[in-house]
Amino acid sequence: MTDWPWDSDTLPAPLLPLESTFEGFLGLQWEELTPEAATVHFAVRDDLKQPLGLLHGGIYSAVAETIASLATASAVWREATTVSGLSNFAHFLRPVTDGTVHVSARCRHHDDREWLWSHEFRDDAMRLCALVDVRISVRPRTA
Repeated sequence: MTDWPWDSDTLPAPLLPLESTFEGFLGLQWEELTPEAATVHFAVRDDLKQPLGLLHGGIYSAVAETIASLATASAVWREATTVSGLSNFAHFLRPVTDGTVHVSARCRHHDDREWLWSHEFRDDAMRLCALVDVRISVRPRTA
């Protein structure tokens, strides 16, 4: 896939250019995007780190919510619905200081109003570094 999984068959047209958004700043490289699973990777850069040189904990949560939101939207946007994050819960297991972070996400449950996604973050040695669960709300679009 590309660095952004947007095309008219899978997601609605973006309202802002990617390069001017937070998602553009993250620099995610999309490998897979389906209603059941998604995988991405991204480079660890200094501007994603906290002052002690570790990947900032907020980056894990932001990446997980981006993945869960886009994967859910790709499944439901044609049904006149909108999606937004409800909760984001992270467990940090091992610090990452350089290289590439590899993220795999899968939908663990969904109904008409909520989707639950689990994300595994791994370093270049494929060691588990963080687990993040995200709940996404699905609601009717308002005019």
